[in-house]
Amino acid sequence: MPIAAAIALGLGAVAAAGAPPQNVSYSAAQASAGDKLFAAKCSACHGEHLEGGAGPALTGATLNTLAKNTKLTVGDMFTFISQQMPLNEPASLTHDQYVAIMAYILHYNGYKTGVKPLTYAAATNSTTVVRSLK
Repeated sequence: MPIAAAIALGLGAVAAAGAPPQNVSYSAAQASAGDKLFAAKCSACHGEHLEGGAGPALTGATLNTLAKNTKLTVGDMFTFISQQMPLNEPASLTHDQYVAIMAYILHYNGYKTGVKPLTYAAATNSTTVVRSLK
């Protein structure tokens, strides 16, 4: 099975069914730090613009289809990312680095910055369904 398909299945398997949408908050500084981390740690598989490649797209129609079909939440995605990524070194980043990458993914997909920064606990427990809002 191709890596992209395995990751998409893994994300779908951890998705919470029927979770109600809620707001998620992150800071501009977190998104900026996440941009740099994503470029260094994630873009080789997920593309410079989250368009996918060896790994699935994390934006656009692919993300929206996954969200629609599985009700993929920020918490689901964040848990998968923080435990399984990068593929060649799972769980090798710090909590703050994973949070920054999640903030960047949210920012790239059109989620607005919030009043308070995203925390590891808030990301893990978020029931906001992940979509590309662009």
